[in-house]
Amino acid sequence: MAGPILVVDDDNFFRQLASDMLTKRGYRVVTAESAAQALEEVGRTPFDLVITDVVMPGMDGIALTEKLRERDPEQEVVLVSTRTDVKGSAMALSVGVSVVLTKPVDEADLLLAAERCTERAQLRRERAQLQNENLEFTRYQDLHQRCLEFLSQPDLEWLQERVAAELASVCDAQSAALWIADDRGNLMLRAYRGLLDRHFLAERLSTEGPLGNRMREALPWVARDGKSPILYVPFISNGELMGLAQLSDPLAGDFRIEHLRYAKILGDSAAVGVKNGRRMLALQRLGLRDRDTAAYNLSYFTDYASKEIYKARRYGRMFSLLTFSVDNLPLVRLRLGPTEAKLAVRGIIKALSRIVRDSDVIAKASEQEFYLLLPETDFFGAMMFVRRALAAVREEPEAQEVEARLPLALVGGASTFPKDGEDFDELMYRCRRRMDERRASLQRKLMLDTLPFWDEVELLLGNASSPKLPVEEHAEPSRRGKVSDVLFDELQAEIARELMRDPSSRGLLYVGGPEIRSDLPIAQGLESASPDMASRIYLLGRRVDLESHRALTPVFLEGDERMGRHEFILWLSENAAYALIQRRGLGATWGFHSSDTAVVDGLITRLQAEYDLQPY
Repeated sequence: MAGPILVVDDDNFFRQLASDMLTKRGYRVVTAESAAQALEEVGRTPFDLVITDVVMPGMDGIALTEKLRERDPEQEVVLVSTRTDVKGSAMALSVGVSVVLTKPVDEADLLLAAERCTERAQLRRERAQLQNENLEFTRYQDLHQRCLEFLSQPDLEWLQERVAAELASVCDAQSAALWIADDRGNLMLRAYRGLLDRHFLAERLSTEGPLGNRMREALPWVARDGKSPILYVPFISNGELMGLAQLSDPLAGDFRIEHLRYAKILGDSAAVGVKNGRRMLALQRLGLRDRDTAAYNLSYFTDYASKEIYKARRYGRMFSLLTFSVDNLPLVRLRLGPTEAKLAVRGIIKALSRIVRDSDVIAKASEQEFYLLLPETDFFGAMMFVRRALAAVREEPEAQEVEARLPLALVGGASTFPKDGEDFDELMYRCRRRMDERRASLQRKLMLDTLPFWDEVELLLGNASSPKLPVEEHAEPSRRGKVSDVLFDELQAEIARELMRDPSSRGLLYVGGPEIRSDLPIAQGLESASPDMASRIYLLGRRVDLESHRALTPVFLEGDERMGRHEFILWLSENAAYALIQRRGLGATWGFHSSDTAVVDGLITRLQAEYDLQPY
């Protein structure tokens, strides 16, 4: 958007005329009757263009231009004069003016000059903005590299010294002190550097009172001790206070806004790094099993997983690794107390223990995270286990007791050897990625777990006036809007081809619509399929002319008006997750489609519950 234009002339008629011409074209115009007034206006507001008369009482237009160029060498200026010899004159060229208009000014000439000058000014602004953005991007790249170092080093001693040094560096502080929370939650002095006197640093900081309340806000803040500013940086991970940094003696005499931003980024990563370091220390002290839940500890689990990897490599076997996180546990501990938090954890472990096999191993990795290893389990089996586990936890009385007062936000992720990786770190990485995808999923954002199937369908479909679906960086894509009338049939044909290419791949496919017919593309595409195809495929709708099929199971739903108005494909397999729901009308077909695994799994779960279909 173009900035304002300043018109300077001692002639009121010309000022009004020029202002009217420019205003009609959408420009914002400010006028001044003298060079002195013009300089005052420029001091208050930057202008993309200054249009000034050459001959004025006092300071003339040439002198005004020189003053303007002293302030901003790239200031756009258009001179206006009754004299024809000004254009291209030595005076005009000496002050850098390339545009001179002769009075009476032609409107087309004035508008053309304004357009060109404001375009140049806007291009300069955009260029400056890009330069600033590039510099900021470089700074953030450097910050994130430092954050990665915090996360990659579990040695607390190294981390404490490094965090203090890095915070002081990015905030231009000459002094830094660092307090880290111990096992009892007390903040203990662990590192200091710079101009600080050790004797004036508190060995222990209280987490109560005003300081404690300010720390729990999880944002850096500046306090003033006399005239010297002090920047405090709390380290918070999932609601838990992990530490506090104190930065002082800034080189520039004060801390700037960007220092608080940089400190926040480093502080968040430092909190996770400290938590990881403390976890490693705690693991060294743990025995084989957790006292409260009887789950194995992480040390045993990783050793067991290493042996399972060796066996799987040697004998060509597969296994699955699962992770579960109680994301809301810190909030449960804060609001309901540690006893209720332990009750929730115990209930979750009890629920998981109830559905595992004797060969499966459960481990408690931390207060809010659990790992499972399922030998001889493929990825589809692991996904089905995650579904059963979440359902089992919802039915566990101890977990229900806590969940009734505060949601636990249990999330699970799965990975399979060798599909997702051939070592423990790769498999764990895939688990965490899938947990992040579920956290960012529409299923969680829209709280779809609480809705019946058809209510969820209507919410996801919406209509042309519905608000846009939320978009998250880590979530798989979901879209709604007009879809092709042939999409429903084309997808059936493509899925049939995929199933025929790999009949041993396990999965679930539900195709629903007004009618179950023998000419449906999915039925025709699987006419020659083996009866023992690993995937289970169901057709839902009103009976027409298909009674049975070698690869499909028809589910006849007579008189269901909702089924008569909709068509859907829900496909969940080892290699794919996809949902298409569409509603045909008088106009274009309106649809929702998604590759969000959590949404697809949720729709299938609700569909099975709606029509009493057997879970896999």
